[in-house]
Amino acid sequence: MNNKVVFKSPSKDFLSKRKKEKEKLEFWFNSTYTILASVIWFLIIYYVWILNANATKGYNIRQLERQQTELLLEQERLEVKIAELESLSNILSDEELDDMEKVEEPDYLVIKENESYVYND
Repeated sequence: MNNKVVFKSPSKDFLSKRKKEKEKLEFWFNSTYTILASVIWFLIIYYVWILNANATKGYNIRQLERQQTELLLEQERLEVKIAELESLSNILSDEELDDMEKVEEPDYLVIKENESYVYND
């Protein structure tokens, strides 16, 4: 053996430094895991919230499409009813038309380039 090598016992200061460094390292690992877990939970909650918002919008869109279809059918029914009421057979069968008299020698008003005059036919 080499007599010049002297065995030194570790000092308390050296052990306390290592212990502090180890605790600091453990704290960083724990805080990193805590932060990552928090971020993951936030992203999961955000994802569920987005899914719920999209499902709600899809449901509202389907309801509006059904309402639009019903309104288009109602519009077509009303257009048919208007056409029936404006038809010539319906107008001729009206009782108020029976009180009218046929016009003989009607006078026509003709407007031509800002000139108006009466024309007898």
